Amino acid sequence: MSSRRRCFSVSALLALPLLGAALFVSCRSGPRPSLPRTVVLVSIDTLRTDHLGCYGYPRPTSPNLDAFASGALVFEDVTSPSPWTLPAHASLLTGVYPSRHGMKGPDVYLPPAIPTLAETLARHGFMTAAVVNSHRLSEHYGLDRGFRKFLYVRENAGQREPGTAITEKAVRWLQNHADKRLFLFVHYYDVHSDYASRPEFERLFRGSYRGPADGTTRQLQAFREGRVRFNAQDAAHLVDLYDAGIRQLDEELKRLLGAIERQASGRALVFVLSDHGEEFLERGGVLHGRTQFQELVRVPLIVRGPGLPAGRRIKTPVSLLDVFPTLLRLVGVTPPPGLDGEDLTPLWSGASRPGLQDRVLFGEADQGNAEVDITRAVRRGRHKLHYDRLTRASRLFDLEVDPWERDDVAARETEVVARLSERLARFLLIPAPVVRPVPLSPEEAERLRSLGYAQ
Repeated sequence: MSSRRRCFSVSALLALPLLGAALFVSCRSGPRPSLPRTVVLVSIDTLRTDHLGCYGYPRPTSPNLDAFASGALVFEDVTSPSPWTLPAHASLLTGVYPSRHGMKGPDVYLPPAIPTLAETLARHGFMTAAVVNSHRLSEHYGLDRGFRKFLYVRENAGQREPGTAITEKAVRWLQNHADKRLFLFVHYYDVHSDYASRPEFERLFRGSYRGPADGTTRQLQAFREGRVRFNAQDAAHLVDLYDAGIRQLDEELKRLLGAIERQASGRALVFVLSDHGEEFLERGGVLHGRTQFQELVRVPLIVRGPGLPAGRRIKTPVSLLDVFPTLLRLVGVTPPPGLDGEDLTPLWSGASRPGLQDRVLFGEADQGNAEVDITRAVRRGRHKLHYDRLTRASRLFDLEVDPWERDDVAARETEVVARLSERLARFLLIPAPVVRPVPLSPEEAERLRSLGYAQ
């Protein structure tokens, strides 16, 4: 058989849905790699992209994750659909915007009509398991749906020790299900406030600060409420404590990623990401949830697995929503219809996928303001528009020349404002789903407030 006919035969096979994960393989690249048997989705709560070495941060916060990223696909421009945990993770696990799944507030349950990633993989023969470290991801909100095994490990704001229980449970499941196709969701809360870690990690970053900032959620909440004041030196100290927490978490990632490699022998597909970032007085605020600016909605996304190009960096703007269809495609499952997320495999495979380079991305579902869902954002390419539905004020930023959104160019770019405003207006016409309220007990509400979530 000629080489041309061999190429044609392989191309025909690749068109089959079960082999969709091999879209990125060409005849020139050799045999198609086998589909991964182990899939691990690692979410690190409150992790800022720009505080990781593999994204250019000069401090040694993430040597183990950096080493992992050197052999992986690194997406440089990933937007979360919401700046806080519940709606962001709900979108990650459903592939649709908060406007479609309805989980914008702190006390709603995932509608049963919205399919989840775990449900989809379970239907295709995967053993599904999750270990999570946040009440926001617990059974209370329905995000456990589709997982045969699900463990919520209670988070504590004042915790100084690393989340070893998360790692140990994940490793145990990897070992116990080595003979099955396994989807494992692992969520760490370690980087979230309180900014507290073991002394050996804090010594790596702390200076000679003698001020009042202590990194506790209680004090950060007091700052939000105007009962505490911080200056630039205080903010720098908070960053030191935050960075120490990343470095401590990086050791847990070393344990987890090492166990995945030993157990799966190169056949694991691993996604490492975050749900949102954190503020350190960039706009006079702290914590997260209130705005759609880049320090809160730009998140890391690192993907490594069989057949994926190692050390490739992708600059195209993408969304956290895209994890759902992309992961499915890579394990040979056709994504269900109706997703807002996009299959990203054409970005490195060379396959034709019109629109990926110039798509529109949205941000919504803020929390902790006067009302829920006040701030909105819409982005296309280099331009990002912020809109406040109460004041009806719009601000426009050019991320190519102003990545930290300091210079509002709305007055100079009126046509861009008009186009993006029209796209946002159309987005806001999405019919609201029917959601079931899930009231919190007074004890749950108070504990969530202690963790930085206003009710």
